[in-house]
Amino acid sequence: MTSSLMWPSVLSLTALYVNYIALVVLLWKRHYFIAGFLFGLCWIASHAIHYQSWVDSVQQKASNFSIHGSVLAVDNNQYWQKITVSISQLNAKRSLPLWRPKVILYQTKKSKQGSLQLRVGQSIHAVARLKPAVASLNPAGFNYARWLVSQSVIAKGSVISLTAEQSQASLRSDLISTLANQLQAYPYGGEMLALMVGDKRLLSDQHMRLYREAGLSHLFVLSGLHLGIIGLWSWYLAAFICLLAGKQPRPVLAAFSFICCLIYCWLAGWQLPMIRALIMYGGALSTGLLLSRRPLWQGILVSAFIILLLWPFSIYSNSLWLSFSAVSIVLLCLWIGPNNRLLMLVFIQASISILLIPIQVLLFGVLPSAAVLINLVAVPIFTVLMVPMVMLLMALLVSEWDISQPWAGVVDQLFAWLHQALVMISNYQALSLTLPKVSLALLIVMGGCGVALLLYRRWLAVVFLSLAISIPAISAIWLNQPKWQILVLDVGQGLSVLILHNDEALIYDSGARFRSGFNYAESVIIPVLRDRQIKTVKYIITSHGDNDHAGGREILEQRFTFAEKYYGRDKRLPKERCSERVQWAELTLSFTIADSGHGNQGSCVVFIEDGHFSLLLTGDIEKQAEQMLLAQGLASSTFLVSPHHGSNSSSSTPFIRQLKPAVVIHSSGAFNRFGFPSDRVLQRYAGSQQHITGKEGAITIKIYDRSYQIENQRYRLTSPWYQQIISW
Repeated sequence: MTSSLMWPSVLSLTALYVNYIALVVLLWKRHYFIAGFLFGLCWIASHAIHYQSWVDSVQQKASNFSIHGSVLAVDNNQYWQKITVSISQLNAKRSLPLWRPKVILYQTKKSKQGSLQLRVGQSIHAVARLKPAVASLNPAGFNYARWLVSQSVIAKGSVISLTAEQSQASLRSDLISTLANQLQAYPYGGEMLALMVGDKRLLSDQHMRLYREAGLSHLFVLSGLHLGIIGLWSWYLAAFICLLAGKQPRPVLAAFSFICCLIYCWLAGWQLPMIRALIMYGGALSTGLLLSRRPLWQGILVSAFIILLLWPFSIYSNSLWLSFSAVSIVLLCLWIGPNNRLLMLVFIQASISILLIPIQVLLFGVLPSAAVLINLVAVPIFTVLMVPMVMLLMALLVSEWDISQPWAGVVDQLFAWLHQALVMISNYQALSLTLPKVSLALLIVMGGCGVALLLYRRWLAVVFLSLAISIPAISAIWLNQPKWQILVLDVGQGLSVLILHNDEALIYDSGARFRSGFNYAESVIIPVLRDRQIKTVKYIITSHGDNDHAGGREILEQRFTFAEKYYGRDKRLPKERCSERVQWAELTLSFTIADSGHGNQGSCVVFIEDGHFSLLLTGDIEKQAEQMLLAQGLASSTFLVSPHHGSNSSSSTPFIRQLKPAVVIHSSGAFNRFGFPSDRVLQRYAGSQQHITGKEGAITIKIYDRSYQIENQRYRLTSPWYQQIISW
């Protein structure tokens, strides 16, 4: 199953049938090892084909959809309601009982249904406008495409009408409401509620952003780490009680610990990461008690098999790898760690903090260097203090003891100290595993192994030393760096372009910022700069004030305070500055505003050239501004980011004839409601090579002395199948 993470495409139905026949033959011949491998391949391929068929059913239909299903999650804010629905029927298509796809629906609070109070588990019928669940694809940042597959989300859309069956509030819902009412008076009540029951309704966006930047956001998302903490402390609690009774039977300790973990899973709403961790913990306990002659790792592997059999798409979830790793580390420590309980706690925390670092690097590719040190301190604090104190607070609040309020004040103060410490550690650099660092590490490792083996196995020493010598040469080929690069990022229906030159960057527009707090500046632009090891942003250019171009402007300007700022003519922006000619090393930047108007027509236009190749960035100018550029003597350009996302109001025929662009990039969102880029515009640019970000993901142009190379993020040779199932 793990190999499916790298599949370039899904097996065809014919190939799948052939593999199932081969599986039966292998089982008949008792070749169980090969049959097990083939079963895993067929099982994940079957689910992938099924998932793709549901995505296609949404993509091929343009009208509204009728949805029957049950509510899995509800997220409310002051603007909209986000509903995750498990589908039982979509139009006339029914889902399988054991595998139900999901859709994410949004409805604004202005709608008639805005005040409808939905509960998890309620059955609903909705009519909604849907489009396939498409993820923006960029060179760095969160892998949203893989997350959609891991959650079996096939579509997203807006609600037209919604009705829900009446149902009584569950005991858990009443408990969460009671706890939320009691904790909302505390500044850090959101952190307490999140650790108690996994509900983040009180957790502010500001606090969550700080935890995310510090690498601690995982501590407020209930996972296997938290279940491991509960299992550990409940085991010690049971051991203490049994010690008072004079006995310590291991079956009693294990049963009590497992029941406590079971209750915690219920409090967390039976979230899938928690269920997976519970299965792993139960499998390990069963192996250690019922099958005492079996090694512990066999119980963990059996648990992994059960999880992947029931939820095969869990293999695409980062939480599975983190949960599996965290629980495995805790169990391994209990198995091989010291007998002293205090030393055991220290040993477990040190093991979790250190051993999870390479796993996080493999999953996310970028690890904040400060987060390594922060987690070495924060994870033990949460394990030893915060989680036990919060769970004790929950028990006190539910029992309505008088001591509950003073105890809540103590816990709130601890979170306040944590928050103050994180604010002090605000300037940190990311540690990215780029090719030069990997090559250097391999060079050191290979060379060291070669020298060490020289005394024992000379032929192996020769191999290692040869590899060590060849690494710099291979790296030199791989690291044939371009003179400059153009990255047109995939920021949905918006625009953001990065120009990279001499380890510095120019940012042209910043994409949108939404009321939910999500913005492309933090989720895409900054991660890409980190990934490319860019520490200096030389210029930040905002073409005009529309949100899809300027939404992240303030975030970028606050982060890169020494960058030169340029603005188009727009009342929503600071005073215009777009009429200069600047030399940036080997590149010449020419700024101009082509029209006397504001907004779209007042966009800051930038012409970048190196003597051989050139790029024109136009913002959202329309035909009138294009005519003025032509009157000013517009030069031809090798590369062009089409004006106004490929709208028919721009890209006039005289403008295109004058530019004669070899490559045109349309920054347009997938399945956008405006229909950009317009079919007429695509026809006008017929003589140019055209790319669309919503279709192909981020477009990267690497420019060398006399040549250039174009790459798109979606259809690279290494792109997995789940990034390529969308076509439009």
